[in-house]
Amino acid sequence: MTLKIGMIGLDTSHVEIFTSLLHNQSNQYKQAKVVLGCPSPSKQVALSRERVDQYTTSAKDTYHVKITESITELAEHTDAIMITAVDGQKHLELFKQVAAYQKPVFIDKPFATTLQEAYEIFAISEHYNTPIMSSSSLRYAESLQNELTRIEKSEQKPTGIYVNGPLPFIKEMPYYFWYGIHMIEMLVTVLGPHYQNVHVHGNDQNDVITTEWEDGRFGIIRGDRKWHGKFEAVLHYEENSIHLPIYKDKTPYYACLLKEIISFFITGKNPIPKEETLGIIKIIEDANQKRKIIELT
Repeated sequence: MTLKIGMIGLDTSHVEIFTSLLHNQSNQYKQAKVVLGCPSPSKQVALSRERVDQYTTSAKDTYHVKITESITELAEHTDAIMITAVDGQKHLELFKQVAAYQKPVFIDKPFATTLQEAYEIFAISEHYNTPIMSSSSLRYAESLQNELTRIEKSEQKPTGIYVNGPLPFIKEMPYYFWYGIHMIEMLVTVLGPHYQNVHVHGNDQNDVITTEWEDGRFGIIRGDRKWHGKFEAVLHYEENSIHLPIYKDKTPYYACLLKEIISFFITGKNPIPKEETLGIIKIIEDANQKRKIIELT
């Protein structure tokens, strides 16, 4: 049987990426298909207004997705839901409209743009017994997951991690909730959510985020303020360091994430601990406050 997916928020490249993978490589994704889409653009975010028509048209004309303006219709006629709206500030509002249907919901990054909203989404999920999952695609990057598997087998605990990648800002999305979340999610995936403090340095070319964990380990992010696709990481151990050139991975990280999403839709079991999702939002909130001070000085 085909798993029927509804997609809310047709204003991001993720819409085309996910729909294309499900359409063209359906055998790898348990025959899941996006069958309904609701554009639901954000009036406050220019990027949303500028791109929603493009991605809506692509979904409808290229992949034969039925377009509806009704979130109720979408929720009633699908088996699972993706909230892909580019404006994370809308995710709580959108989730409230579908939670009562008790169908598994994937919320694209960022899960929320305040810790308070993140707690509220989880509370609603638990009230209705509606499974939820949220993740950056970088968590499931092939080389990173391979290294995590090696760590688990060898019990060789990383002493720290350095991550490099693109870190553009858009004015309507608070600092690191736009692209910083990708690299911050990688830190939490490797080191866990129990950090102690965050320090931020930044200018027009680069930002550096240094995070200390409660056990004394450090995670460091260096982000280029101009977009590019070269995410990479270095994991440090007591006796060596391992470089992960993620941008060279054979399997694209979006494809790896999508496999996890489809598995979640089928089982209803979120593979990511709640405390990690909340920890990511908390780190971003803390880092954003430090970044705001830099901009004001």
